[in-house]
Amino acid sequence: MENKDRRDWSEKDLKKHIVDQRKYLWRESTIERIASWLNLSSGMTAVDVGCGLGYLGWTFWRHYGRGSTYIGVDCSIKLLREAQETSPDWSGGGSAFFANGSSYNLPLPDECADWVMCQTLLMHLEFPVDAMNEMIRITKPGGVIMCMEPDNISASLGTSYSSIPSFSIREKLLHLKVLLIWAEGRKKLGRGDWGIGKKVPKMMADLGLMNIDALYNDSSRFTHPPYETDVQKYDIEKMRESIMEKNEDTKKLLWKEYKECFLAGGGSLSSFYRYKRFAETRSDQLEPLILEQLENKTYYGGIGGSHFFCIRGFKPEK
Repeated sequence: MENKDRRDWSEKDLKKHIVDQRKYLWRESTIERIASWLNLSSGMTAVDVGCGLGYLGWTFWRHYGRGSTYIGVDCSIKLLREAQETSPDWSGGGSAFFANGSSYNLPLPDECADWVMCQTLLMHLEFPVDAMNEMIRITKPGGVIMCMEPDNISASLGTSYSSIPSFSIREKLLHLKVLLIWAEGRKKLGRGDWGIGKKVPKMMADLGLMNIDALYNDSSRFTHPPYETDVQKYDIEKMRESIMEKNEDTKKLLWKEYKECFLAGGGSLSSFYRYKRFAETRSDQLEPLILEQLENKTYYGGIGGSHFFCIRGFKPEK
């Protein structure tokens, strides 16, 4: 079995996206709370499934790293090479290793890890339950499994506010309809469940994990003059970059994938092209205004919470 999300996350634009997305994803105070909630301690063996560049390893390192072993597993050899090269920068006092492998067939023995984790992995898999079973297999009895996964469907259904002219109710309903059809098609094509975050606790319970619990990501994004915080400055920089440094090849690829999922979800080709024209026209209209407001420091906006969850479950003792 393989991951049918066919994007190569080691490619320049996509790798930049996963790095940028994680910059201020979790508050440090939340990471500390999670570390205590997971009972992290020194001397652990930790496995990160779908590790990418090792983000979870270094994010939690100071809470468990002394005398510990971190093993990152990913299907991208390119990402693993970079992760291995940079790991000495953060893994002092312990060891960090990386292995190429599938989340459906982890290259590790049974019951070898105290803590097995993933972030934004299950949402991309055709068979997330099978991947979870593999995570359970390599976890020691009494060990903990942690999954950080979003419910992007609920996040997209939420409201926001901005200094940019808002969509009409009809336009908002059109966007939501297209999104829901696309998300259904994504599942049918085996590219993952865009709303999986809320479903992970039940998945863990069905597979026999115990003491299951979930925490909500308490980070909220609001941007307003005079843009004083590091997060706001960072968000403005990324907003400006996304408009001024568009990669047309990446844009074409994303629209192609969107069309495939929309059609698989039951949408018509004519509806897709109507929506595409609408979305591109609105972007052409609004992006110059956004840049102008950023330059004049009059832009403001807020999207609120992220609908991102951290779910844990413990493997029963024998």
